[in-house]
Amino acid sequence: MSNFMMNMISWVLLLLVILTLYLIDKVNHLAQIYEPPKPEAPPEPAPEPAGDLLFVGLEGKKLWDAMNGKAVEGFDTNLLDSLRPHYEPILREHISATFKDGVDEANESEPKTPGSQRQIATLRGHVQSWLPPQHLGSIYRTGVEFGGSYAKDHNPETLTRLQQTLDSVTSMLYQRAGVTLDVPYSELLMSPPEPEEETPPDTLAITDQSAQAEVLEGALSDLQVLEPDALAQGLEQVQAYEAQQRQDLAAQEDAQVIEANPSPAQAVAV
Repeated sequence: MSNFMMNMISWVLLLLVILTLYLIDKVNHLAQIYEPPKPEAPPEPAPEPAGDLLFVGLEGKKLWDAMNGKAVEGFDTNLLDSLRPHYEPILREHISATFKDGVDEANESEPKTPGSQRQIATLRGHVQSWLPPQHLGSIYRTGVEFGGSYAKDHNPETLTRLQQTLDSVTSMLYQRAGVTLDVPYSELLMSPPEPEEETPPDTLAITDQSAQAEVLEGALSDLQVLEPDALAQGLEQVQAYEAQQRQDLAAQEDAQVIEANPSPAQAVAV
């Protein structure tokens, strides 16, 4: 191979190496300039409702213990006593919601266990309420039986037993919380089935009178549809019958007068 060809090949290889280095540098530069799109930020969770200012620091079981008379660090006993009237609506809502859950889930195949903690809404926000699980279980099972077997067969003895169970458990909770129970929960949450309405006798009498009035109206309407010729013919027959009756009465009166005053010939013959 000649020297010229060797030099040409060398220059071509050199240019290829330079071009490769240039392209690599250009790609690196473009890579540094390019900014990949930022991933979409996950949606922010909805803010939780504000807590009730009256029960700040008292949530869940801590609130229940405070209402049960247990000492809570950082809270004065007088302050806890003043919160009891405000705690009664929270306790009532927790009990009512648990009973209604039992009624709604009465026809489900698998029994459930109610949670001890429930978020209760108040006028000032919300409060995390906690109640003993054994008491909540009794309230829930009472609701299940009330909405299940009792709803299918309204047995008075079953209703009495369920009412006594509900009133016993709720009165115990109110007593432990030091809150007054004004109305038993059996009256608030349980109501016996309403008796079927019977039709009063007066209504039946009015119905009978209405039926009779309809019959009379029908008869009068039948008379009203008679043609004028038929009515005139009937009137003539009535008048002829009355004239015959008057003649018969006059003949009977004449016969009675003759019998009472006999003629002279009839008197001599006698």
